[in-house]
Amino acid sequence: MVSVEEKLSDIERQNYLIKLQKEFAFAGAVIPSEIVIEGRRLYLKKFVFEMSKKRGSLTSEEISKIDEAISIARKKRKEIVDRLTREDLTAGQAKELYENALGINRAIDTLYMATEPKTSVDEEIKKAKIEEGRRWLNMIRKIYSREEKRKRD
Repeated sequence: MVSVEEKLSDIERQNYLIKLQKEFAFAGAVIPSEIVIEGRRLYLKKFVFEMSKKRGSLTSEEISKIDEAISIARKKRKEIVDRLTREDLTAGQAKELYENALGINRAIDTLYMATEPKTSVDEEIKKAKIEEGRRWLNMIRKIYSREEKRKRD
């Protein structure tokens, strides 16, 4: 186990950077209360919560605020990734930066979803059934195509 005060190794640095690129790595991450970039302060956690509650019924003004917040969050995330890439950090500092970046990723994803129309439970069930049917059909096609190959051989 690496001590929090130890210097961050190149391997650990690369591991953090690779993990940040993985899709849905942010699942369960804590959204930072606030972020500051270029002197602009955004109370991110509160804003994300308010906008996600209004999903499907956002005004055009709120959508433009979301776009601006996403832009600010992306800049902050880029700043964090740059710091992880270039600066001499301790393991503790790197972990804190990594966790902040994950939280920002989660916030960005949640804000994107807030602009989408809210779907009903019935619509979600229909979509899930259609997708499940497609998966079954693809599996059956694969099985029968394998059997046809065996008969020919």
